[in-house]
Amino acid sequence: MSVTLGRWLDGEEALVRMSRWDWDSPIYLSWYRGRRVPLFKTLLASYCVNECKYCAFRRGRRVYRTFWNVEKLVNRVLELWRRGKISGFFLSSSVFGDPEDVVEKEIKVARMLRAKGFTGYINLRLMPGTPRHLVEDACRVADRVGVNVEAATPDVFYEIAPDKGSYKHDILRVLRIATKMGNEKKRLSAGVASQLIVGVGNTDFEVLKLTEILVKKYGLARVFYSPFEPISETPLENLPPCSSRRARLLYQAFYLIRDYGFTLKDLEVLLDDRGMLRSFNDLKEGYAREHRDLYPIDLNNAPYNELLKVPGIGPRIAKKILALRVESRLDQEVLIKNIGLKRFRKISKYAII
Repeated sequence: MSVTLGRWLDGEEALVRMSRWDWDSPIYLSWYRGRRVPLFKTLLASYCVNECKYCAFRRGRRVYRTFWNVEKLVNRVLELWRRGKISGFFLSSSVFGDPEDVVEKEIKVARMLRAKGFTGYINLRLMPGTPRHLVEDACRVADRVGVNVEAATPDVFYEIAPDKGSYKHDILRVLRIATKMGNEKKRLSAGVASQLIVGVGNTDFEVLKLTEILVKKYGLARVFYSPFEPISETPLENLPPCSSRRARLLYQAFYLIRDYGFTLKDLEVLLDDRGMLRSFNDLKEGYAREHRDLYPIDLNNAPYNELLKVPGIGPRIAKKILALRVESRLDQEVLIKNIGLKRFRKISKYAII
């Protein structure tokens, strides 16, 4: 963080720095609809009544504790936005009291921003057990909401986050309500998201099983994977950190499930005997190599869902191929002209025309 920004934040700099344990860094670039969006991200507070075993803010741990003054936070966000430094705002918090009170304060910040003319992106991280009426209120003012699921299975959740309530009723139920309200009211332009910690007990198979449920049954727009980092003075301080490579493979698998029509059954062939993704550089190419009997795919006749299984073809290219086929039969010249030589060479390893 720059010295200038640190002075500008005063004592609240700690809340901005600490937000890295919820997602990434103070002002960071987030992908939204194919473009990078600069967001200001902070915690509302660092006091916490919970004792999650992985968390820097767990009750009793020695850490700087402070709150944002709501009006000051609103003014800081507006200033950054009006100066063109940010396009959006991400607000999360520790559980500094009753979870309903925490969410009410988050919504208050968002409402004040909207009332003062802020038209940028707002992402609110709700608390476990947020009641229906507050979920609806959050959906009215935010572009994205969510609650962190933390673990891929209930047993690991209760082990690492013993104070966060019921996995089914306080986490999954809130996600389901948010998605339903976002769809019914045509709100939440960026949908519902959640995050879980990778490297604290679950296998990749378990993570991908939950991911498929969250995407296809609960309708989540994003699932984020936070690689575990051991933090001093926590019960898990001696656990080894999770590699960024593992998180990267899980993100690849997420996009294959969300955008490419892959299922958990499709991805099982990429797992080892321990239920962990094998060290592929590209999971889609790994799938193609493991299913040589399914390739090459005929680009002139394959339906959309089969085109998406070809390495190098995503939704945009698949739709372009379908449109080109309406005009005439595909050949090498047509494809190179429309998708480029480099992409054609990658596609041609697994497809014919």
